[in-house]
Amino acid sequence: MTALFQHYLPPAPAMLPYVPGRFYASQHARAAGGAVAMAANRMYCVPYVLARPGLFSAMAVSVTTGAAGLLRMALAADNGAGRPGTVIEEPLVDADTANAGAAICPFAQPRWISAGIWWLLLCFSGAPSVRGTSNQVFSGGNTLLLGSTAADGGSGGGTSSENGFFAPLTHQAAAPIMPNPPSGLSYLVNAATPLPTLRAA
Repeated sequence: MTALFQHYLPPAPAMLPYVPGRFYASQHARAAGGAVAMAANRMYCVPYVLARPGLFSAMAVSVTTGAAGLLRMALAADNGAGRPGTVIEEPLVDADTANAGAAICPFAQPRWISAGIWWLLLCFSGAPSVRGTSNQVFSGGNTLLLGSTAADGGSGGGTSSENGFFAPLTHQAAAPIMPNPPSGLSYLVNAATPLPTLRAA
């Protein structure tokens, strides 16, 4: 009996826990490592895979080259057909993008987010550059979720590589601006997307 107790090991967690204050990218995405120029007054819709549930306090992107302006972000559910659906939360506290660094849009209060596919929506009033994904499936990853018109799954780039959706949207401070649900969307073809993250609470 003593030998049994000596060799007993408690079960290990299946996955590492979220660490408060750390930022987590979508668990399918791979950063291209470069900067992606953003267009002002455009809504970007980026898929986000959360492999395990957790408590999160904010959404964010990493600004690589600042530009005067603000960033609005929102969390949306998937509509069940591979597009953004109902907007879950759109914090009205915009992030300043004038300087390089973390542009953080906090939730009104920490939010428990269940595992699954979500969408992070972004709208810039200026034109900073941010850390982004590649426009190709093997380094961007979004086309793995959205599919491609090409048999190579979009890995060759070009018009068969679709990394998210976009639509014209005028930024307005201190007021809700995100359409609910997002509408008038076009595929973001052969173009990199911003790489948004969630900050653990």
